[in-house]
Amino acid sequence: MKKNFFDVPRTYYTTSHTRTQVPMFFFKMAARIINYFIDYDRVLPKLEGTGLKPCRFFKNKAMVSLIFFNYQQVTIGGYDEVVISIMVYPEALGAPSCPLSTILFVKKGDWWGNLGAYVLEMPVTIPAARAAGREIWGFPKFLTTIPYSLAGNHFEFGVDDPDTSEAIVRVKGKMGAGFSASAFDLVSFNNYEDTVFRVVTEVSGKMKNCLCKGVEVKTGPSEHRMARNIRDLGLEEAKPFALMSSDYLQTRLNPGKPVVEWKSPPLPYRYEQEEAFYERQYDLLGESK
Repeated sequence: MKKNFFDVPRTYYTTSHTRTQVPMFFFKMAARIINYFIDYDRVLPKLEGTGLKPCRFFKNKAMVSLIFFNYQQVTIGGYDEVVISIMVYPEALGAPSCPLSTILFVKKGDWWGNLGAYVLEMPVTIPAARAAGREIWGFPKFLTTIPYSLAGNHFEFGVDDPDTSEAIVRVKGKMGAGFSASAFDLVSFNNYEDTVFRVVTEVSGKMKNCLCKGVEVKTGPSEHRMARNIRDLGLEEAKPFALMSSDYLQTRLNPGKPVVEWKSPPLPYRYEQEEAFYERQYDLLGESK
């Protein structure tokens, strides 16, 4: 772990749920990251209206990741999260020349340039995480239950439909042979306040890069948007090319920075507290004029 990793300046935001520190500190967390190469034309429609394009890898493939995070000690309280992400670049900045080498050999997020991950889905298990993710960073979070089990080399996790309690997805697998290396920082691009927004999450710790054994992804009976996205991307039939795992990471989720102007499409999964929060912000803006 990096010495003095959390010794950085902080600011505070008031969300519709609570007062939140930024950078957000994750003092202890586990991760399972399943990486796929998916047909480019299958991925492209998921970015319509975002100002972002999928990075092209070999044989006209795009990179999609299915991720489970178990956040055990966090400044807003422990919670769990599942992410579906797509490796992208802002269309206005042009395509990166060699995205795979950037991912493999460049460790610091600030050096990734115009390459990053677009978050398509991000269910979480506590209201504070939902509010902060949506209102400070523009992530498409929704609140639900996320069952999981991490036992040695085996792992299982899932996401439940918050409206029907049906399974959206269930995932299981086993980590095969691999090697450990320093974890690299994570970069994301998304839409926030009519910009393409870049967020760097700095990471401290070791990540095991390993082969996948018997990874299974199965959607349940739910017709939730996340279930449809998994089916549309073909993750149930796809074979992952790599698995990354760690049971002890530390991260700092930094404030985001606008990259280019872009009309933000509405976030999915709006909820009542958030609507009241935005209405209050608009009222305050009106009062200040």
